[in-house]
Amino acid sequence: MTTGVDLVLLDIEGTLTPTKQVHSVLYDYARPRLGPWLDEHAGSPAVAEAVAQVRSLGGLAPDAGTGDVLRVLHGWMDADEKVAPLKTLQGLIWQRGYATGELVTEFFADVAPALRAWHAAGLRLAVFSSGSVTAQLAAFSRTTDGDVTGLFSGHFDTVNAGPKRDASSYRSIAAALGVDPARAVFLTDVPEEVAAAAAAGWRTVGVARPGEPYHAADFGPARTVATFDELVLAPAALLAAGRELAAEAARYAERGWMRGTSGNLSVTLGRDPLRLAVTASGMDKGELTATDVIVVDAGGDAVSAGVPSAEAGLHARIAAVAGAGAVVHVHALAPVLAAERWPDGVRLSGLEMLKGVGRGAHDDPVTVPVIANGQDMRALGDAFERGFRSDVPALIVARHGIYVWGADLREARHRLECLEWLLRFALATSTDDPTKEL
Repeated sequence: MTTGVDLVLLDIEGTLTPTKQVHSVLYDYARPRLGPWLDEHAGSPAVAEAVAQVRSLGGLAPDAGTGDVLRVLHGWMDADEKVAPLKTLQGLIWQRGYATGELVTEFFADVAPALRAWHAAGLRLAVFSSGSVTAQLAAFSRTTDGDVTGLFSGHFDTVNAGPKRDASSYRSIAAALGVDPARAVFLTDVPEEVAAAAAAGWRTVGVARPGEPYHAADFGPARTVATFDELVLAPAALLAAGRELAAEAARYAERGWMRGTSGNLSVTLGRDPLRLAVTASGMDKGELTATDVIVVDAGGDAVSAGVPSAEAGLHARIAAVAGAGAVVHVHALAPVLAAERWPDGVRLSGLEMLKGVGRGAHDDPVTVPVIANGQDMRALGDAFERGFRSDVPALIVARHGIYVWGADLREARHRLECLEWLLRFALATSTDDPTKEL
C-alpha cells in the first residue's frame, strides 16, 4: 500500500490506454484530416499560431503553404515526435472526432474502476501527457467506461508544464496544484519520466503492462506494477483517520467492549458526497493498524479496497441524519442488559453524569432509544431515523450493542463512557418496575 498520498498524477499512453490507441487509432484518424483542417480553419487563432510554430520549428519560410507545413507535420508523426504545434492540431481534430462519436477511448480493463475508487476515497487525480490538454479532455469525455472528466482536477501537457523527462516540469505541476511532491505519486510506463518525477521529489510507480513497449523496462528503485489492481493508494486524510481509529479501537478492546472481532468505529471524511472511514471487518480491534480502514459511501458500500463491517450502512445513516463526525459501536454488556430490561427505551434522569452527554443539568432526562436487532442495515437505519432525536447521541440495538456518536472520536468516546456508567447505575438500582425513573 502506498500511504499518505494526496494526489495521483497519471500518464495516458501505455498507462491508461494501450499504445495502439494513439498510434493505430488516433494517429490514423488525424493524419488524413490534417491538411483539410489547416485550410478549413486557417482563420482560427489557435490553428494560425500552430502553423506559425510549424514553419519556425520546421525551417520553413514564413509564408510556406499547406503542403510544406503538412510534410513537416507528417514527418513528426512518423518519428513520433512530441512537438507542441503537432499536438495542438491533433488535439483539435480528435476533439471533433470524440464529439461526433467517431472516436472512443479504450482504457485498460483495470483503469476505470481504480480511478473511480481513488477519487471516491478522496484522492485528487490529474493527468500529464504529451497530448494536448484539449485532446485529454476530449479523450476522457467519451470512453469505453463513459465520461470520466469529472474525476480529474488538473490536466497538463508539454505546453503548460514542460517536457515529460524534465524534473522542472513536475515541480511546476506540484506548484500549480498546490501539492507537496512527497505526498503525490506519478504513474507512467516510461522509465525516464519516472526518473524525472523522482528527481523533483515525487513518489513514483512504473507501469509495466504486458505487451506494451516498456513492459520489460528497468524502472530503477521505483515500484513497478503490471496493473492498477496491484496498487492500493491511501489518501493522507484516510491514513490519519486510520491511526485515530486504530488507537480508539485499542482502548475499547482493552476495556472488553470490543471482544473478539466485534464492534466497529467510523469517522466522516467528507459530506459531498458522504464518505466514511470504517474499521475493517473480521479483525481483532485491539490489533488494528492505520491501514485497516475502508472508505464507504452513503449506503455503507466500500469505495476503496477491502471489506468494511456489515454495519457500515448504519454508521453512514447516523452520520447523514445526525451530522456525526464519528460513530462508535461497541458490545459493552450494560447497554444490552438495559435494553433487555427497558425495550421501549432507557430513561435516565437525576444523575450528574448526564452532563457528559450534553445535558445542562442533572435533572434534564434522557431516553436512549432501543430498536430490534436485524441483519438488514437499511431496516435498522429506518428504525433509527424514526426514533431519532437530535439531543440524544446514542442508540441501543437490542441483544447486540450500542452506537454513540459525536463531532469526533474523542467526543463520541466521552459520551460512551458516561452512558455506559449511567446504564450500569440504572441496572444496579432498578426494581422490577421497568417504568421507574432514574
